Amino acid sequence: MDSRTLRNLMRIVQTGSLSAAAEHSCLTVQALAAQLNKVEEQFGFRLFRRSNKGLTLTPQGTELTPYIDKVLLATRQMEEKVEALKVPGQRTLKVALNNTLSPDFNRRMIGRLIEVFPDYQMEFSYAESMENLSKLKNEDFDLAVLIGPQRPGLPSIVLPDVQVQVVGAHCGQENDPLTLLGNKFQVRPAEDCPYSHSFLRFLDAGLGNHENGQRMVYSCSETLTLSLITQMDAVGMVSREAAQKNGLTIFPGFEDFLEVRLAVNNPELSHQALNDVVDLPLHERAERNVRSRPHRHTEKEVFAEIRT
Repeated sequence: MDSRTLRNLMRIVQTGSLSAAAEHSCLTVQALAAQLNKVEEQFGFRLFRRSNKGLTLTPQGTELTPYIDKVLLATRQMEEKVEALKVPGQRTLKVALNNTLSPDFNRRMIGRLIEVFPDYQMEFSYAESMENLSKLKNEDFDLAVLIGPQRPGLPSIVLPDVQVQVVGAHCGQENDPLTLLGNKFQVRPAEDCPYSHSFLRFLDAGLGNHENGQRMVYSCSETLTLSLITQMDAVGMVSREAAQKNGLTIFPGFEDFLEVRLAVNNPELSHQALNDVVDLPLHERAERNVRSRPHRHTEKEVFAEIRT
């Protein structure tokens, strides 16, 4: 079973539709259905329930999905490492941007880094905080944008006036009673996830603890959490922007604000240069695109590789 097949399975999880997943995978519905049937035959159990409304995860599929997500993460990290090893010895600054934040924020961050570090070849990637943390620890990334409090043993600088607002979200109606919400399946952030403490405060604020017999699954990805909330009619914690974008109902009376910080894994980078990076008001919209700025070093090209 290759990583492409696993990616196709995750597209089915995210869309709940064979036709939509097939379109994103550039496959016919018949070809994707054959892939799914073959995988389920290899596993020995169904991953999805079929109905006229689409596909929803079975209990076995729900338990297996986080492991598929981890395999795809490891595969992506390996592919990035292979690419990095092809050109040894170059002075490259590897930066992990955060896709929880807005495209405008990331675009301005890219422009600021290119401006502050003109002598480096820049390599950018986009991921959520958990994957970015892994890149700092395991892939020798120099900088990463993380959400949440300071990590022990990892120097970082808080980005001023930049926060992520997190909320409890579900697929029901805004006036659903607390007892109904309390009985829903819970998608809980994994312990190291930046939303984990916010989720506990969310429970205390309205739903209570509901530990006994509570149906729950742990997620270390906001993308996966959004999919599970929709597929399983669950309650989970996501950013307000993500909840609104995906048409979810936001639990009233609770919100939490998390810091955004630039974590540093390269002692050669000067403190002054890093302060120059965060001094730019990154929460405001730029007047022009980074790519349209004239380059002040005409004899040296700054190469920026952006991966998604």
